[in-house]
Amino acid sequence: MTAPATDRTVSERLARWAVNVSPEHTPAARIAAKHAIMDVVGCMIAGAGDNGAASVRAAVDKLSEPGGDAVVCGRLAKASATMAALANGMAAHSLDFDDTFLEAISHASASLVPALFALGDEIDASGNAIVDAYIVGLELHGALGLALNRAHYEAGWHATVTLGVIGTAGACARLLKLDESRFAHALNLAVSYAAGTKVQFGSQAKPLHAGLAAKHAIEAARLAEAGVEGRINALEGPMGLSELYAGAAAPGWEAGLAVLGNPLAIERQGLTVKRFPCCAATHRAVDALLTLMEAHGFRAADVEKIDIRVRQGHVQNLRYLDPKTEFEARFSMQYCVAVALTSGTISLSDFTPSAVLREDIRAYYPIIDMRAHGDEYDEGDEKDPIPSIVSVTLKDGSVHRGEQATPKGDAANPLNDAERRAKFADCCKGFLPEADFSQLAEDIENLETLASIRACTRRLRFEAGSDAGERFEKRA
Repeated sequence: MTAPATDRTVSERLARWAVNVSPEHTPAARIAAKHAIMDVVGCMIAGAGDNGAASVRAAVDKLSEPGGDAVVCGRLAKASATMAALANGMAAHSLDFDDTFLEAISHASASLVPALFALGDEIDASGNAIVDAYIVGLELHGALGLALNRAHYEAGWHATVTLGVIGTAGACARLLKLDESRFAHALNLAVSYAAGTKVQFGSQAKPLHAGLAAKHAIEAARLAEAGVEGRINALEGPMGLSELYAGAAAPGWEAGLAVLGNPLAIERQGLTVKRFPCCAATHRAVDALLTLMEAHGFRAADVEKIDIRVRQGHVQNLRYLDPKTEFEARFSMQYCVAVALTSGTISLSDFTPSAVLREDIRAYYPIIDMRAHGDEYDEGDEKDPIPSIVSVTLKDGSVHRGEQATPKGDAANPLNDAERRAKFADCCKGFLPEADFSQLAEDIENLETLASIRACTRRLRFEAGSDAGERFEKRA
């Protein structure tokens, strides 16, 4: 007789759903998954040439024995699945251009796709299996996020790695076809890898978190496959994940388990695809500013002052008021708004050492003020549509006010097919010949038909080089 759900631990309940859910996902779920995969593969290609990503690739050679079957994006030599996942996760998140998943307050795809591509390379998985494992893994990311956030995130944890390693371990377990018991232990073992805080924002360690989540997720799944077990209540037990990483303020496990797969997270919440290569906390304000500029016809020289109100969590993330590096600039509202104000957009070429120190951009910092909302907004969950509000005072005394609750690129305000393809092409130009990246895009759009994921990964074998973004300046 099957024990009632209440007699099983959280990891067992998650595993039971994940092992038994049908791979016959809805067409909408499959399309959304392929869009997410294409987006993060593009970001991986563009990010492979970053200094930090190149340094991780160099470290891979010292951290592992030569050989392996997994492609490392940005070089010709292959590596083990775990080391390829580490390098590719770093590349995927290096430019902060990859998508965000609001249920987990994380960059879920930046660990899911590198892990699944690397493990898929190793076991020669089909494209259909990759799509299925991505959808199941994202669901687990969502369950963890709904149970623990915002308490977990506001305590200072970087959920991309802390929750990401657990959810991605589940995706790897699905790809490996683990049974319920071993699947549950993949999750429990991944808890022991859950580490990484937001103190690293604005440094190379922040994108490294995505690589660590991908690498350790494969390790946890492989260890569980071999029979290694963790505490079966590692998620909810005394001194477990929820107690230590979120505490009493967290919504609790039923908040995540109650909606598990009904509908799927990729349909109920979806992902937010970035149109700008910087922290997502800047995007609503930048969208609002650009809308005001278009509606009222003013330009940078006309502006006296810009006041911006955002949620408290965004203030915490955007801590660099006077950024000195490209990493800090991605987490600076002052820099991102000044760039948008002067050029009408924010591009990859805006995040280089020389670009960040442009005096014409820095001159606008004193007139840009960012503060948290007052009591008029209940912070609630990250997925709650709390707007960023922008008030622009012009030198003629007129004031224009706009707000944006849903950024362009969100599932509720999506990029169209042409915009998605244009972003992918922009990420690939200068690294891959157009014929190659066009074929790669087509292969991802038809991923379920591929007998092997290697049809995609083989196109990621190129020598990316290494710089601090100057490649985008030269291309521009």
